[in-house]
Amino acid sequence: MKRVRITLALALAIGLAVVVVAVLSESPLTVIAKNDAAGMETSLGWTKITDTRICQEDETVPGGTIAIRFSLYALTGPPVEASVLYGDRTVALGERGSGWTGASVTVPIREVARSISPVTLCLAATTTAEPMQVLGTYTGRQTAAYEGPGEALGGRMKIVYLGRGHDSWLSLTPYVARHMGLGRAWSGTWVAVLVLALMLAGLGLISALVLREFDV
Repeated sequence: MKRVRITLALALAIGLAVVVVAVLSESPLTVIAKNDAAGMETSLGWTKITDTRICQEDETVPGGTIAIRFSLYALTGPPVEASVLYGDRTVALGERGSGWTGASVTVPIREVARSISPVTLCLAATTTAEPMQVLGTYTGRQTAAYEGPGEALGGRMKIVYLGRGHDSWLSLTPYVARHMGLGRAWSGTWVAVLVLALMLAGLGLISALVLREFDV
């Protein structure tokens, strides 16, 4: 029985280590470009509650883009689908589940290998619990984003293009640790070490409870 307990404990520890290494080896998303509406944001209008589809023409998607951030405000965001259209051809698609909140929604897409322009970006939601506020910069009607068949909004929606960063989370650990220790009653890098120690202690406790639950 003791051997089974040790085996399960090692399996849990190895699995956790693999997950941690995989996550830390990834690179955080970084901004690689913004569109021409990336200045001061203002409200361009509100979406419908059903069959929302906002499109914006004359965009440039830079090579290396793996996610697109749309400036759209919601308290409880619905599932959305983003599409990149080059003429009549869809060159990239992406989806984001419900539950996002705030003044933007980031939708992952299939990586764009090279810069594509001009394209039309569209963001669609079948049903929403609330109207969503479109944010961007006032422009003329001809260049404005539109919802539905030609229903122009007040201007162009702010859009940010995201790609992979050059540094992994592991290489950024010292930088993150320093910032975690700033602006607190007890400041210092040791704050991050304490948080990590508490997390490991919690995981150890969970593992012990799992082993106890299976009575091994």
